[in-house]
This record gives sequence, C-alpha cells and structure tokens, in this order.
Amino acid sequence: MTHDQLAERIASKQWYHIIEVSPGLRTPGRYDPSPLLDTMGFPKDLTGKTVLDIGSYDGFFAFEAEKRGAQRVLATDRHPADHAGFAIARELRGSKVEYQPTSVYDLSPEVHGTFDVVLFLGVLYHLRHPLLAMDKIHSVCREYMFLESHVLDNAFVFDGNQYNSAELHPNLVQSPIMQFYPGDELNQDLSNWFAPNIKCVELMLGSSGFRPRLVGQWADRASFLADRQEFVQPFWY
Repeated sequence: MTHDQLAERIASKQWYHIIEVSPGLRTPGRYDPSPLLDTMGFPKDLTGKTVLDIGSYDGFFAFEAEKRGAQRVLATDRHPADHAGFAIARELRGSKVEYQPTSVYDLSPEVHGTFDVVLFLGVLYHLRHPLLAMDKIHSVCREYMFLESHVLDNAFVFDGNQYNSAELHPNLVQSPIMQFYPGDELNQDLSNWFAPNIKCVELMLGSSGFRPRLVGQWADRASFLADRQEFVQPFWY
C-alpha cells in the first residue's frame, strides 16, 4: 500500500488519538498521549501480562500496552471496532490487540475473564455510576488498575470559571468531594458528569477493594496505580 493510499484510509475516520500506524505516519487526532506517558506513570514493563483497556476508542493505550510486552490485550468501548479508528490502526500496525464492544457496567469474569492489569484512562468523569464501574473492574482485575482522570483540585467550576480548591478553602484538598455537571459545565461536553478531587478518587478506589497511590499529577489531571485487595461487598441501597 502506497503512502497516499495509507493516508486516504486514515482520512476516512475521525480520530481522537494521535497514533503512529507506520514509520513516520501518524493519525490526525486531537490528543497525543505519547509525551505524557512518563508524567502519568504509565506502566513501563508489561511483559507477559494480560491487559484490559476500558474506553479504548482509537486504541492508543491498548497498542502501547502491547508495545510494552503485554501477552494479551483486550480493548473495550461502547462502539464497534470500526466506529472510530481502532480497526484501521490495528490493521496498519499489524497488531494482535483484541476488541470487544461492551460497557464497563457489564464487565464480569464469567463473560470477559480476568486480567492482570486494567487500564482505565479518561473514563471516570464520563460515568453516571462511577462506584459501580470500580466494583465491576475489581471483579475482573487480578493485580492492579491504572487509572487516569480529570480531577477537581485545580479545576473547581463556578460561574463559568475554574478555581484552585485550596485557594477557595484549604480544607477542600483533604476533603473527598465530587462536583456534579448536569449540563456541559466541564469543557462544554455533555458527556462529562462528575469530577472528583484526588482524595475522593483514593477513597472511592479503597471502597471498591483497591489500594491506590498517586503516581502523576499535572494541570487538571491525575493518575493512580491501584493494587487489588480482597473486597467485602458493601451494602446496596
């Protein structure tokens, strides 16, 4: 396939991630995570691991896990593989990453199996039921979850502006709080529902059977490595 033919295939999709699909040829996405991988603490060595990538979309992090030695990678999202660029990127990269359309709320070890590592990047604040999602992830995770999210600490929204929580009140940083967005208050995006602060993420993870540690913080984002612990099911109401 010629360079022009490759470019034409790439142009047939709307891309979110910038992905190198062949030497010197990258997709025209809006977000390139490559320069941030070290900052966010993305796992450096996944040799022999089985990895689940939730909310994969174009597949950047799934392909990165494969590149870092993962034995098996399953990418999931709500849409079919060819809805965005995943199917094309997988073909052009010669990747063996698998894809399955599914919701995080439907994850189960009986249907999907279990995985050493679960990647959960840029998804949490899009969920109406974040604790349910964490419980579901716990059920399919054997070792640890790597979670990255928008966080509230430097981006408390009020009257159309964003504020540093500590400047509003010093106790807010150590208080587990979450801001609700009924409309498009966060980035004019109707798919954003909640923003937790770092303390809230840590305690939410703990309540779902994980032992988290903060591994990256930049701008309005933070990332966590969360080791799986034994889980006592909470009361349901």
